[in-house]
Amino acid sequence: MNYLTEKEEISNKEEISNYKVCINCGKLIKLNSNFCIHCGKNQKIDFQPNSLTKISLIKLAALFYGLTLIICLISKLVPQFDTLPWSITIDFSLAVISIIFFSLNWKENKELLKWKNFSIIKLFTFVGIAIICSSIVNYTVGWLNIVIYNKNDEYSELLRSSYFGIFILIFFNAIIPAIFEELGFRGYLLSNLLKITEVDQAVYVSSFLFAIIHLSFISLFWLIPFALLLGFTRIKEKTIWYGVIFHFTFNCTSEILSLIKH
Repeated sequence: MNYLTEKEEISNKEEISNYKVCINCGKLIKLNSNFCIHCGKNQKIDFQPNSLTKISLIKLAALFYGLTLIICLISKLVPQFDTLPWSITIDFSLAVISIIFFSLNWKENKELLKWKNFSIIKLFTFVGIAIICSSIVNYTVGWLNIVIYNKNDEYSELLRSSYFGIFILIFFNAIIPAIFEELGFRGYLLSNLLKITEVDQAVYVSSFLFAIIHLSFISLFWLIPFALLLGFTRIKEKTIWYGVIFHFTFNCTSEILSLIKH
């Protein structure tokens, strides 16, 4: 009787199709909920982690993020690593870390590499939005860096003076981050967090960690919304490829605009 009453009350406010029944207590919860707000039961029948499993998942996520953060801090703070060979080595190391952790749960994560519901319209929409957002951010952050810090964080003019140098810039600043940051953060880390907490919380946490890893306080205002968009896109589309394309287009547009300026 209580269940019917609750159902009638909710139907007066929202579509009943937006809700489902908890597999444990039978009460109504939102359709995209991983956990019941009434009894706390995980709604994924095929995966019901106990306390020890959750701790292991948290430790693995912390290890992934810790290794990534340490490498980023070294590359940012140690002047000796501010060279092209070391930059390539660091990018390679970060890529390897993403691949290793993504592969830890290959049976489940490999589904994110499939592009089942590909839409050319949706693809071009993401590309267009990425170009517009990157143009706005490129101008804004460049201006802020000059005004506040009296500097402009640009790559060496030597690389921009040749076609090979331009290829190196785009490859390591657009292609590599787009693939391996998505593989690591929207692939491994977000999937890991989804087993521990709700969808929204998992996206928010992974997005904040992604923004922090770039070690740029001035860029947080766009990095967090950027990561949130990629996170919720990965959840909705059940693939990382729209995120990879958006990420690549965003970074590539930024590089092209920097080339035009110089």
